[in-house]
Amino acid sequence: MGTREIIIDCYLHDMCEGLNIMTVRGSAYLLVGQNVYPLIEGIVPPTLHFYIKEGYLDIYGFWRVEGEEHAAHIRVAIDKVHVVGTSIIVEPHGALENFDASVVIKLDASEKDLEQLKKIINEEKFWTKEEHGEVISTYLEKHLREKRKKKE
Repeated sequence: MGTREIIIDCYLHDMCEGLNIMTVRGSAYLLVGQNVYPLIEGIVPPTLHFYIKEGYLDIYGFWRVEGEEHAAHIRVAIDKVHVVGTSIIVEPHGALENFDASVVIKLDASEKDLEQLKKIINEEKFWTKEEHGEVISTYLEKHLREKRKKKE
């Protein structure tokens, strides 16, 4: 099963069992040390779908750049999520901790949406049982392949 299929499978599962809490436009980046890697970005910020289930925040993006379709899934423990201004900052945990990596998600959301998100996070963070943080992105895969080719 390829990356896109894994993301779609997770998305369908969350659509059936998770609680859809928000849909907004935004971009997401993986920060590892001094390096910034794109997870979700486009000329027009892609639509992000937010689900909550069992102490986790799952964020999905599906978009197209220059005719190529991309998909991404970010799964983080709610107790490691912080809403700061119009951004979400995710502390290293789970698989992210292995690389001392954090995630920053920049949202194009109204103040009302951001306040609602903060409220939901504060109410749900006590449901986190285990702290698994992970990201998967076809856009990141492409970015890393192109970077590797330039080095060769």
